[in-house]
Amino acid sequence: MFASRNFRCRLFGFALAGLLVAGPAEASDWTVDTAESSLSFIAMQNGNPVEGRFQNWSAEISLDPDNIADARIRAVVETGTAGTGQPQIDQTLSSASWFDPSSHPQAVFESSKITALGDGRYEAAGELSIKGKAVPLTLPFTLEIDGDTARAQAEVPLMRLAFGIGSDIPASTVGDEVSVRVDITAKR
Repeated sequence: MFASRNFRCRLFGFALAGLLVAGPAEASDWTVDTAESSLSFIAMQNGNPVEGRFQNWSAEISLDPDNIADARIRAVVETGTAGTGQPQIDQTLSSASWFDPSSHPQAVFESSKITALGDGRYEAAGELSIKGKAVPLTLPFTLEIDGDTARAQAEVPLMRLAFGIGSDIPASTVGDEVSVRVDITAKR
């Protein structure tokens, strides 16, 4: 059950990272190539890593490295699409104590500020909302732009219990920290 929540947190984190990474454009918008992109997560359950991904998510990205002040990212993750390939864990992820997609079908990240750090590195500061709980989040990401194609990558730790995900499972069974990875390819 904890592993399922960790996976969902990670997926949401990936979606968030995806929004941040997919975003360079001259005040242009970027369209995420979902076939070439992924939002995944890794959680520890009984000392073993459990990997998963969100199948359905989207990102609205507007980012021009030469005009970073106007950059914005909004990512939406369909929480009911978290999966690990392990039926028992996947069923747990969809339960009310984990992602509860029947009551909270989406997780959302919205940036409030994006900062260029140099050498293709950026940070997107904003808020991540899961299960009705909004938590400040800073997402570090790398960005490479080649013509009209951008590739962004990010990894960020999320604490599942801050969102009430799997609160019925102790952190000694399923780790509180979930690593979310985003790998985005986008076109303008």
